[in-house]
Amino acid sequence: MKSQFAKLSRVEQEKVELEYHRRQPEAFDELLAGAKPHSPDAIHLPQRLVRTLKTVAKTEGEQEYRTMVRRWVEERLRQETKLAPGPAKKSYPKKVNSRRQVDK
Repeated sequence: MKSQFAKLSRVEQEKVELEYHRRQPEAFDELLAGAKPHSPDAIHLPQRLVRTLKTVAKTEGEQEYRTMVRRWVEERLRQETKLAPGPAKKSYPKKVNSRRQVDK
């Protein structure tokens, strides 16, 4: 959103700001209700590891190494939660959205 705002002319920016300040608080409730939740958590990896992950992802046909890493983490969590007793077993989704099928 910031990058889109920065591309506007000064006059257009002022117009957008004016519209923002004229909104009623209830209007923001409606906008925020439609917002997607996200997780700001991040795992910082050494550059050497990221380069290796990118290489492996490329050989597996993944366009983004993050997609592959996310799939690996989800697969491992499914394995671990199968071993866990009680409610933890049911708390993780069983299906992973992936183009590639993993043999078990």
